[in-house]
Amino acid sequence: MRITKSSQEKNKKKNYKKVLQKVKRQIQGITLIALVVTIIILLILAGIAIASLTGDNGLFARARQAREETLTAQEDELRNLTILEAATHLEKYEFEDESGKKVKIPEQCAVSQVEGENTLANGLVIIDVNGNEWVWVEVPESAMPAGLTFENEEDYTTLETALQKYTADYRDPNYTDTWYSSCGLEEGEYAILKQEMLESVYNNLGFYIGRYEVGIKESTNRNFGLENSIEHPTTETPVIQQNKYPYNWVTQRQAQNLSEQLAIGEKTSCLMFGIQWDMVLKYLESNGVSMPDLKENSSSLGNYADSEFEITKGNYSENWGSKFDEVKDRYLKVKDKFVLLTTGATERNAKMNIFDFSGNVFERTLENSNVTNFKSTYRGGSYGYTGLDKSASSRTYNFSNFNDSGFGFRPSLC
Repeated sequence: MRITKSSQEKNKKKNYKKVLQKVKRQIQGITLIALVVTIIILLILAGIAIASLTGDNGLFARARQAREETLTAQEDELRNLTILEAATHLEKYEFEDESGKKVKIPEQCAVSQVEGENTLANGLVIIDVNGNEWVWVEVPESAMPAGLTFENEEDYTTLETALQKYTADYRDPNYTDTWYSSCGLEEGEYAILKQEMLESVYNNLGFYIGRYEVGIKESTNRNFGLENSIEHPTTETPVIQQNKYPYNWVTQRQAQNLSEQLAIGEKTSCLMFGIQWDMVLKYLESNGVSMPDLKENSSSLGNYADSEFEITKGNYSENWGSKFDEVKDRYLKVKDKFVLLTTGATERNAKMNIFDFSGNVFERTLENSNVTNFKSTYRGGSYGYTGLDKSASSRTYNFSNFNDSGFGFRPSLC
């Protein structure tokens, strides 16, 4: 059979098309494989990128940590400047904040230069020459009886009665500000301190309390075991500063003696009287903290067994205060876990610039429970209880020599 030229050309075209289709299929196969490989590579790269950005050591975490360290350094510098300024104030003086409100500042103290700490609206913070921080607790003039001169005993009684009426929601008639032999003061000393406190509150319309629970100046851990009724040594220097181990394991007398070491200038320092604690509660209530949170369940306000929150600084102990670990980036305090924290570990547990008024450690006071042999009264709850069991306003009594990892204190200036 003779193949014509035309037939040959048709066959060539047909073969060409077959080859072209085969090549296309191969190219498409290669392209699909390349696409899959490319996607896999991109996914791997994306995973690497995400891992480098997130996680405990990720870019975001490091950036956040760097920012927090920068802010902390800036605040530390401002606090140091405030301490230097405090040394220049050899006499008490009057401070007026941006709203026009005025308050008396004790000698050797100065108003904090840190933003948010220098107005009465947020809770005025002062720092003394020793670096200890105090917060002003306002008491309204409307709560004060007029015309008191304190030239007789009746004036002190009149004022105390008026303040008890002002704080009636937080009072308990079974507890009184009366002397008992193991309170840490002689009877005459107790009477004088109480009168000084009442007169100062009346004349100044408020008083100063420690911003934090009292801590230990040097980073030591007061781990003495779980023994009760043993007066452990209290040779460490007490301070009212952030990120310090709570000065725990103290008896009633030890807490009062340590409080006296925090006096500044002409101001004496002592444990808080019961009426002062109640005035702080009233002050917090008047600045937005609800009465149920203060009186019924304070879990949302402080460090309790049933609280849950996150901290990004300081130290924590999950072993009843016997061993502390440093927070690395962040630490989650979960519910139903007993965790003791260093002072001021989280803003979550601060109201009006007062830290840990609820929870963390019980705070000893000069209030008398009037229960024979169990007169020592402590308040505010601790990390070993729930906020329902031991609210900010709760009162608990025990014998004066009892001490524990959950027992600390907070002084006031009189």
